[in-house]
Amino acid sequence: MPEENENAEGAKLVLDEWKTVISTQMHFNEMIMRMRTTGVSVVTGVYGAAAFALGQYPTKFLGIWGMSIHVSAVIIGFGILLLASIFALDYHYYFRLLIGAVRRGEEIDAAYKKQLVSGAKLFGMTTMITEEVSRRRAGISLGVFYGVPLVAGLMSL
Repeated sequence: MPEENENAEGAKLVLDEWKTVISTQMHFNEMIMRMRTTGVSVVTGVYGAAAFALGQYPTKFLGIWGMSIHVSAVIIGFGILLLASIFALDYHYYFRLLIGAVRRGEEIDAAYKKQLVSGAKLFGMTTMITEEVSRRRAGISLGVFYGVPLVAGLMSL
């Protein structure tokens, strides 16, 4: 009887950790999506301010390092710096946190992939998602997501 209680307690611990890992994945994913949508929206607004400045002040130039630069170019430059900052925070921090949570989910999936409860497989979701959207594809998508507004800003300069 004590062995049965130990097995039940062990199963509960594994299930609790799995729930925590999935919750953590969802949390980081939600934070990333909020940061990306807010960040790119703000950068787009900064680009819009540059277009407004160009239309309202077509002859407004600033002297920077001995060069004459239109005020809209300076505004676009700030937008590009903001975009680069958001990308750095996203890719080097939040995206890495999400990948860590996904890796832990894959470890749990691998350790218990043959375990059945009432004929059903409980684990495997993280692995199935990773197989559909590889880390490489996620990295490419991230590059495109930030690359498009970057190219738009650079072309506007």
